[in-house]
Amino acid sequence: MFRSMSLIGRLSLIFFAFTLINILLFWLATGSNQMRLIAEKASLEMHRTLVAVDQRLQTLARDKNKADFYRDINSAPVLLAAFQNAQKVTPPELIEFDIVSNANVVLQSWPKPGVRKELSPAELQNVVKTLRLKEFNNEPFFSAPDVLAYRLTVYMPFLSDRGQEILMRAVFSMDSLRTELARLMRLGAAIVVLLLLLQAALGYFLYRMIVRPLKELRAASHATGRGDFAQVEGYSARGDEIGALIQTFNKMSTDIRDQKETIRKNYEEIKTRDDVMQHELMIAQHIQKSIFPRGGYPHPVALEYKPLYAVSGDFYDVYQLADGSTGYLICDASGHGVPAALLTMMAKSAFSGFTQNLTDPGAIMNAVNKHLASSLELTGQYLTALFIRITKDEIQYCNATHPEPVVYAGSTERLKSNGFYLGMMADTPFEFETAKLARTQGMKIVLYTDGISEGKNGTGELFGSDRITRIVADSAAHSVDKIKENILTELDKFTEGAHAEDDVTLMILEV
Repeated sequence: MFRSMSLIGRLSLIFFAFTLINILLFWLATGSNQMRLIAEKASLEMHRTLVAVDQRLQTLARDKNKADFYRDINSAPVLLAAFQNAQKVTPPELIEFDIVSNANVVLQSWPKPGVRKELSPAELQNVVKTLRLKEFNNEPFFSAPDVLAYRLTVYMPFLSDRGQEILMRAVFSMDSLRTELARLMRLGAAIVVLLLLLQAALGYFLYRMIVRPLKELRAASHATGRGDFAQVEGYSARGDEIGALIQTFNKMSTDIRDQKETIRKNYEEIKTRDDVMQHELMIAQHIQKSIFPRGGYPHPVALEYKPLYAVSGDFYDVYQLADGSTGYLICDASGHGVPAALLTMMAKSAFSGFTQNLTDPGAIMNAVNKHLASSLELTGQYLTALFIRITKDEIQYCNATHPEPVVYAGSTERLKSNGFYLGMMADTPFEFETAKLARTQGMKIVLYTDGISEGKNGTGELFGSDRITRIVADSAAHSVDKIKENILTELDKFTEGAHAEDDVTLMILEV
């Protein structure tokens, strides 16, 4: 609960606790000592008075050695004189006195004679106690205080008469003690008020020095959080921790404002550039789409093309070769986005040029490689490609490290790679060779890029070429469109929830 309170509430509670502690310490250190001194002073003065009274009563007892004297109302002034001081003044503290015997007989009363007839049981018990103290301890008197009434009742034995002890019972007012205590309480109250005022002044000082600047700092922090970037004014001359904190905050607020303005300007600049780039990408996408074939396939074909970004590094094409045969191309440029798309444009141009005069897939690949290497060698950019030539009796192909296509002709097989990367180097480690395969009626050829074979699920497992081969084997009796649908459906199920990482291109031929 204390931690959840505001700073002002906690400081106020602490000040209140300190005030209570100060009052307690004041009473323990000063008040109780003063009360003890007042009580001792009153006791000393009363003792002196009572000793003098006892001596005078003893003198009267010797002079008037008759009990009847103490029963005589007229003797009251003589007895009262025993209480007078040297100036013949009776102490104002004296309220009443009685002459009593231990036989519970009141011989005389003052100031109202004849009012009392006998002592109360408590007073009689005090008489007995007085006589015992005199007998065993030689005490001249016994006092019984009444604290609540500020009265003191004194019992003084002074005469033995016919086997009875005669005592004086005197009642004194302790108003002087009451007055001293009241004065002490007023002093204590004044000190407490002074402490409260001092603590209030200290609280106001702390509020001005600590709480108020912190409240202003908090309000400025909230304003800064809303984006107003407020400053805390009026504390620049302070050299303490609060001043340093406020100066740091003001500098931070200014820096954030400047940085936000810089970020805003950068954002506007980036947005402008992004708008331009998006416009250029849209144009590039439109241009790239224009290089793809728009029909004219002499064989049944099913196609799927999904670029990862606006433009793609995947490319496919179909060619009518000079001898009347048909060539099919699928390639995949290294990287993604615009650089890869530029490579596909170069590949489009190169393959379109060389297929006008060449028909052998290996020769076409070799010519395209030397042409692209003149621009791409040592840049780290390259392409993988697969060129298939379909004649009347056979299938010819050259695979430049492209994912192995799946061929179904009664059974499935994958066409191995027999060439190097296109454009990586003019002088390749081995030649681009043309492989041949007998053509059969209803043969199906499945070409794809690594966006399919290297598709990953949530655990990082690859879709794999073996899975593609199995799907082709299970779907070979169906049309090319159905085979395409089965492959893509299985790929979607496998990669569900996983982020695509590459372009996807799929071409299925029936020859």
